[in-house]
Amino acid sequence: MKKFAKYSFLFALILGLFACDQDLQLEPEQSLSPGVTFGTEGGAQAALLGAYSASQDLEVFGGMMYAIGDYMADNVNFVGSFPTLQEINNYVTIASNGSIQTIFADNYYCIMAANAVIDNVPKVVDPGFTDAERAQAIAEAKFLRAAVYLQLVNFFGQPIQVNSGNTPGVPLVLTAGALVGDIVKPARNTVAEVYAQIEKDLNEALPALPASYPAAANTRGRATKGAVNGLLSRIALYKGEWAKVITASDAILVGNSLYALATDYAFYDNNTSEDIFTIQMTATDNSRTGTGGLGGYFLPAARGGRGDAPMSANLLAAFTAGDRRLTALSFTGTAANNAASTFTNKYRDGATNADNTPYLRVTEMVLNKAEALVRSTNTVNADAITLMNRLRTRAGLPAFEASQFADANAFLTAILNERRLELCFEGHRRMDLLRNGLPLRTAGAGAGISKPGDPRILLPIPTREIDLGSALPQNAGY
Repeated sequence: MKKFAKYSFLFALILGLFACDQDLQLEPEQSLSPGVTFGTEGGAQAALLGAYSASQDLEVFGGMMYAIGDYMADNVNFVGSFPTLQEINNYVTIASNGSIQTIFADNYYCIMAANAVIDNVPKVVDPGFTDAERAQAIAEAKFLRAAVYLQLVNFFGQPIQVNSGNTPGVPLVLTAGALVGDIVKPARNTVAEVYAQIEKDLNEALPALPASYPAAANTRGRATKGAVNGLLSRIALYKGEWAKVITASDAILVGNSLYALATDYAFYDNNTSEDIFTIQMTATDNSRTGTGGLGGYFLPAARGGRGDAPMSANLLAAFTAGDRRLTALSFTGTAANNAASTFTNKYRDGATNADNTPYLRVTEMVLNKAEALVRSTNTVNADAITLMNRLRTRAGLPAFEASQFADANAFLTAILNERRLELCFEGHRRMDLLRNGLPLRTAGAGAGISKPGDPRILLPIPTREIDLGSALPQNAGY
């Protein structure tokens, strides 16, 4: 199965036969209570698929957060007409912003779906549901919960480098609780506490997950040991724990035949060995909303999109002549403001938004490890040079030579630029700038305030969440 069945956790719970070594074709049956849903292995496994399906949502991993992650920074010239997204782009966001309200609610919706699996799978009375199958289901849910919490804390909390993470993060809701109605959330945990829970979930999940599944789409689209190690590599990078970055990256890069750096850029949406974990989409999922997705944001109207998010002049200037990451992965078209613009070609389906969302890739592990090697040794590290040249060769560019870098800092600047060019339009740019203490923009709206520690780099806690009675102090400046 390439994609997961569309699933609405609050209104309909899917039942069906499940086997980890088979593809799934599940259809909604009827509205059922959680007790009935988790009465059998089939119901429990269907609920797990519901958590995956919740992650497809436009405001979770369906496209919007990738667009915001690039246009709050300097990769995208956002020219879309949605007022709530314009507010974010122009750094004039207000706490009643409807898009941010939906982002907050839908990410917690996904967390609650994962929590339901974690809480209820141990209680299922079904002699055919083995201990190993139970442990795997819980582990998959913990991986999803960790991924969503990382997104939330990065958008609503300061980088962990600010005050050692002792700044307001997001509420940790770790039990299912009520599955209907509004969820009144507890007080905000610190950024450091949220990161600690994310790591705890991942480390607990790792032993119970398989390395792969028989179906390629499941190997790339469900939680695996590789997906956990990939996310641990990213978290360690964000925290500056360089030895952990290297160890987790090596779990992908060294002696693991499931993963390989792609030789060209044709892998997008194809579930190849370049992919560690991708959010699986179809035309019927359509980011689970029918109103947008990656193609909708990043493609012009002539290709089925809206033309909201063409490349910025700043990003275009970062490419050098002959770079295949530009020649193979971009094209010209007309943006939403009727200006001739350059667009990414990473996403191809603006009509139905069926492109898979690339979440973890081998390329990121190469970049993570190279950066960690340089930072941990404070040298123009020879192994890092070798890693970076794998990417440079693929891009059709001259290899790096150690002699061209005056010191480790000069090499790090080059690595971060390569990271930008490799991962643009995949949601990384905002955090890559912030974790390095750099402003999100140096010109235009936000140029004077978009740096770590300043309040406007964060999304506000939605007014509605505070009005519900949640003990959620607002971010400064809102």
